[in-house]
Amino acid sequence: MARLSPRIERAFRWCGAWYVLLGILVVQAVLALVLAWEWRVAVALVLGVAVVFTVLERPVLGVALLVAARLLDTSANAFLRIGRTNIGFFEPILLLALVAAAVHVVQRRRAVVTSWPWLLPFLAFFGFACLSLAWSADRGEGLSEILTLCVVLANATVILTFVRTPGDFLFVLYAWIAASVAIGALGIASEVLGIEDSGPWKAAAGGGRETGLGQQPNWYAMTLMFIVHTTFGLALVQRRRLWRWVLVAAGLFVFVSQMRSGSRGGTYAILIGGLLAALAQPLFRKWFLRFLVLFVVIFTVAVVADLGATSRAFLRIWDNLDYTWGNVRGMNWQVCLRMFHDTWGLGIGAGGYVTRLQDYSWYLYQSVYRYPHGIAWGLLAHYGVAGILLFGWLAVTVLVMARRLANWTRDSLLHVVAWTMPATMLGYAAWSFVEFEYNEKPFWEFLSLYTALYLVVREAVRTGTPLPAAPEPWSRAGPGSGGSG
Repeated sequence: MARLSPRIERAFRWCGAWYVLLGILVVQAVLALVLAWEWRVAVALVLGVAVVFTVLERPVLGVALLVAARLLDTSANAFLRIGRTNIGFFEPILLLALVAAAVHVVQRRRAVVTSWPWLLPFLAFFGFACLSLAWSADRGEGLSEILTLCVVLANATVILTFVRTPGDFLFVLYAWIAASVAIGALGIASEVLGIEDSGPWKAAAGGGRETGLGQQPNWYAMTLMFIVHTTFGLALVQRRRLWRWVLVAAGLFVFVSQMRSGSRGGTYAILIGGLLAALAQPLFRKWFLRFLVLFVVIFTVAVVADLGATSRAFLRIWDNLDYTWGNVRGMNWQVCLRMFHDTWGLGIGAGGYVTRLQDYSWYLYQSVYRYPHGIAWGLLAHYGVAGILLFGWLAVTVLVMARRLANWTRDSLLHVVAWTMPATMLGYAAWSFVEFEYNEKPFWEFLSLYTALYLVVREAVRTGTPLPAAPEPWSRAGPGSGGSG
């Protein structure tokens, strides 16, 4: 092919330079007009462009943003509603993360993770949920439920694709801690500034329960509870004393923040998970016992000092100890059993619980307690025998994964995470028999991050790559060491 003359080449370069300059001037003019109209929109556009380029350059930052947005996401901060789906901070960041994954596949030839231990049972459940739309009483609600499963799958793919090293894992984990601390701080700030009783924030208020950021109390508590044990666990393996106490303070702050919601589920799940981790690890057991003493002190001070809404929230947890198996839960469980029986173990399908409820209990149908109050009960009502078996398959897969990871990470800094993360999920699972729904809370993102650790460690074991070493006190107090509590 004939080469262009130097003069023509210079002309093309000049034209390209002028196009770039013209583009910059057009962008500046648009930003100036937007700035004159609404300065916050202009700032958001600039920040958005900066975030896009940053995430495309370092996708693990996109994972950290995805986790933070998932924790922050509520109907109160949604700026668009499509059908029954709210669009807020989380959805654009998920789209950005998926674009980053596509760019890395096309341009950088980086493979997207397409398989992990619990993927097959999850896809089997997803397929049955889609099939159940055929007999659902509310296909619109059923489609929304299936959409949440698609989001779970997309989030897991992004997390597993870009969390490839122990450093990536710890970075996202610390981002989760920072986001939880920020949510607790913003919740307190909303109370101090008096905005929790105005606009969309007011919808979640009531019953003397703090909510923060417009979140429903149970959602607010479970958003924060997942990271508490891992924060304390990371504090145990820190060599720098200052960083250790920063993590201890962060763990306590997040724990107290979730208690301020007045949600028993978050508090009980934390205590159950802490007990499970303490049974497995002597050093964690020693510090968990000290944590329980501190918990009693904080609880007592908050109640005796009558710290306003915080005191009311704490008292709600105490006063409702005998209400766990109360009338509303029991009535919903009976309805779930009847739905299971009336459908011959098939279930009512995705969605439609509220629609069917009016045929079983008019009292519940007219109340605000129109959901099964427990993951197992919801699966029984919606998906029958198939749903219980498929989720049981998934649970066994995760337990096997946890056992292998604990063995692989022995004497590693990651060993503490290999104990605290599954203990947290088991605490959540234990309380899920009396509360929650399977497709809510950041449980799936937490499981996905834990699965990313599993894949990272499995690859390190396969290639013989050494893992970050644990400090001596932790390695000397490993499982089976006989350390005292």
